[in-house]
Amino acid sequence: MTAEEIPHTKAEWRAHVRAVRRTPHDSVTAAIHSNLTALLREIPGLILLYRSMPHEMALEPVADELGWTRFAVTRTPEDGPLTIHPAIGPMEQHRFGFAQPVEGALDLPPHHLSAAVVPALAFDRSGNRLGHGAGYYDELLARLPLDRPRIGVIVDRLLFDELPVEPHDIAMTHLVTEHETIHLSPESD
Repeated sequence: MTAEEIPHTKAEWRAHVRAVRRTPHDSVTAAIHSNLTALLREIPGLILLYRSMPHEMALEPVADELGWTRFAVTRTPEDGPLTIHPAIGPMEQHRFGFAQPVEGALDLPPHHLSAAVVPALAFDRSGNRLGHGAGYYDELLARLPLDRPRIGVIVDRLLFDELPVEPHDIAMTHLVTEHETIHLSPESD
């Protein structure tokens, strides 16, 4: 990418990433699952795990291996913030194609979580996240106690040196790729 081609705004970055992303090869997905599973084995308690949209990497094999009772998932309401629920129980398909708990499922407060695995279009090496732009996870991360690990999962080619950051953005404490698990400095908290 030349200097003129480097995106500047979050909207430009989203367009760039959406244009270059593709489904990772099975070996890449398996390596990410292995690295994420190893990290999550070190974290006791309930872990928030996102249920993937059709274009996102599915993390269900990680929950299958570690046991679904270790996980919570979100529900995206028609309006308002994401809610948190046990990962076991009745699910329905959201209009964007991911499984979510049915309306009326048991709500869990964010402080019950030991860690959160967070989706993104891209991350940078400082742990900054480029989301889809709706703000759901930004709002949720603001409710999560700051001492909880925030784990970004991404293919290495979508891990950039620097992404645009806004004041409300909350950085990840860990990044998991097919090549490594990056533990970010405490200043990222």
